[in-house]
Amino acid sequence: MQIIEGLNLIDVAQLTVIAILCYVLTNSIKNTKVVDTKWMPFVSMTLGLVLAIVTALVFHDKEIGKAIIAGLLVGGWTSGMFDGIQGFLNDGGTSE
Repeated sequence: MQIIEGLNLIDVAQLTVIAILCYVLTNSIKNTKVVDTKWMPFVSMTLGLVLAIVTALVFHDKEIGKAIIAGLLVGGWTSGMFDGIQGFLNDGGTSE
């Protein structure tokens, strides 16, 4: 989440709202077993995108493009895509 926050695309309040809602909705969909788990990152990123647009409109943010990018990144983070990237960055790519 620090990576997304560091990009300074949206303010922390919007980021928090998107992250919480995206996490809850993604896990709800995952627990229903309606969608195969291999598609969950895409579902999560789509949810992040939609939630970012709605949040930007509610917060009267004029930079919807930045909100969309943040939503996609939050959706990816929610689905666990950044765990591998962060592990690689922290480890330097050298696993023993």
